[in-house]
Amino acid sequence: TANNLANMTTAGFKVEHVVTRDLTEKPATVAEKPTEVSFADAWMLQRDFSTGPMEMTGNVLDFALDGEGFFTVQTAAGQAYTRDGRFSLNDQGEVVTRNGERVMGEGGPIQINQTGGPLSAARDGSISQDNQIIGKLRVSNFATPAALEKVGNNLWRATDEQPTTAANARVSSGFVEGSNVNAVKELTEMIEISRAYTSVAKMVQQSDELRGQSIEKLARVR
Repeated sequence: TANNLANMTTAGFKVEHVVTRDLTEKPATVAEKPTEVSFADAWMLQRDFSTGPMEMTGNVLDFALDGEGFFTVQTAAGQAYTRDGRFSLNDQGEVVTRNGERVMGEGGPIQINQTGGPLSAARDGSISQDNQIIGKLRVSNFATPAALEKVGNNLWRATDEQPTTAANARVSSGFVEGSNVNAVKELTEMIEISRAYTSVAKMVQQSDELRGQSIEKLARVR
């Protein structure tokens, strides 16, 4: 929840929650009246890949995906995938992410003539300059995006499933996809967690006080 709130303004961020399960422990054999004890175990991390709000920037190299799919980028460790479409040009005129990874087109890196005319982009991800298509963003799709591995810098890496080309991808130029974090929901959960923690801490304190009182009484009896 805290991580979600910290990424409320991160483009393309996908909300994530820890899914817990109850673990029931056997009672201690020395207990006078043994009872089973349940603990909450952090079982798995669940991510919501629903599309975030579209935010207009007016920058032709800002892109947002409307629906499924990921932009494909080349990193030092291999291909990775992102929903963060805040792109720019490097010194070689290649389209890159904010961290400098090259954004891949269907034919490889997309090269822009920095002394050429203005750029334009179509809904299918095609980028044109001087009325000629110079590249098309490679939008990759995964049947099970939840299986992707998060690797930092708003990037994901494929695990077992290999991506397919999102043939019907809808790309919007001049927009970026905002985080899909619901601030009200996250704040409400934070308050509930804080209250639960306070309640448990109070119970532990009361238990310690009762134990201390019992020890004192036993000492007096002796």
